[in-house]
Amino acid sequence: MATDSTASNIANELAGDIHSGLLRPGDMFPSERSLCGRFGVGRSIVRDGMTILHGMGLADHAKGMRPRVAVPKLSRVMLGASDAAQYFFKDNEGRAHLQQARLFLETSMVQYAVQNASNAQIAKMVGAVEECDANLDNIAGFRNADVKFHRALAEVPGNPIFVALHETFVDRLMKRAPIEDNLLAHNQISNEGHKEIISAILAKDSGAAVRSLTEHLVRNYETFLHRSLINKILKT
Repeated sequence: MATDSTASNIANELAGDIHSGLLRPGDMFPSERSLCGRFGVGRSIVRDGMTILHGMGLADHAKGMRPRVAVPKLSRVMLGASDAAQYFFKDNEGRAHLQQARLFLETSMVQYAVQNASNAQIAKMVGAVEECDANLDNIAGFRNADVKFHRALAEVPGNPIFVALHETFVDRLMKRAPIEDNLLAHNQISNEGHKEIISAILAKDSGAAVRSLTEHLVRNYETFLHRSLINKILKT
């Protein structure tokens, strides 16, 4: 296989052609023979470069056909970032930092929801709350419904970046959180928080919505931070 630097250089050069408009979505890439001549390398190195480009979401490989320029999907790009970022969020301290960042993002979204959420969007949150109520003693079921509630909130602004951030980080964070000792009580309190958030949105009360969401998320942030401090004490 080609060295990473040589293959990466080819991928970066072709990516530059795409970003500059020289190559457009749907266009075929130049033939391997043409690329070999352009970069002064063999076919195997060109293929390695195309593999890297495919990993970047900029090349579409169809069997038996020359690769075409592809438009990268935001969700795919964010997924790659998520895989790399998991190293930083593997312990309680990292999860606490992520929860804090999430708090800043979601408090802005809930303020927007108070003023702009449609009846259909609020109904989606209500449906998630009902699903949570039906799965209070089912960890997988409750977490899936919990994710749906917060995704519904992220969808309100209509900004795909918010949804991608939710799917990339929040979804994984929530589904991989440690299981609490008193699962039923924990889930009941958590879902009451969801209901308070919806009530505040319906009342068009931005202050109450932010307070309810903050209490809801800070509880998780403090849980991870507390565990992190305990682990540090035990290691000393």
